Amino acid sequence: MAAAVDLADADGIDKLSMRNLAAHLGFEVMSLYNHVANKDDLLSGMADVVASEIERVAIDADDPDGWKRALRHQMLETKAAFERHRWVVMLWVTTMPGPARFDHMEWTLSTLQASGLSEHGTHIGFHALTNHVVGFMLQNVSMTFEEGDADAIAAEVMASLDPERHEHTIRHIGQHLDGDHGSSFEFVLDLLLDGIEANG
Repeated sequence: MAAAVDLADADGIDKLSMRNLAAHLGFEVMSLYNHVANKDDLLSGMADVVASEIERVAIDADDPDGWKRALRHQMLETKAAFERHRWVVMLWVTTMPGPARFDHMEWTLSTLQASGLSEHGTHIGFHALTNHVVGFMLQNVSMTFEEGDADAIAAEVMASLDPERHEHTIRHIGQHLDGDHGSSFEFVLDLLLDGIEANG
């Protein structure tokens, strides 16, 4: 699985095939089927390798906000793993989880539950946090442009908009062009954690 992750990192997930993975490993392609059932099994295993990289921290039992700090750390670590392996976020939503991803889920759910949240609050909190990190990275990965293209595309979009009808949108795009690329990820993550605590 690690070799498949390395190939996807180097060449992209779209170029990964059972045939080129076998060639990379010096195997005949049929030999791979002694280790994985099929391509879907391979992809699920690759996502699990990435999940195993996500660091979890111990919760400080003496800190009333320890659960929030631990979850915040885990979500930032998950985002970092997605940034290291930009192809994996799509697999997160299209493949069956393996043992490491189930461990990731279990830790998140148990940490939410241990905070004193209700069963419903735990359920909603889990999806709020997971949807935030996965959704943020899906957008981040999907909006990748060649260097220099992003500014040209943004400028073209701005020029096509009616300044009276889309005043705020033009200003927002202009902020990006001016280098105001501050990430909303942590801002929204903190809002979610506070909201989960208040409404759980």
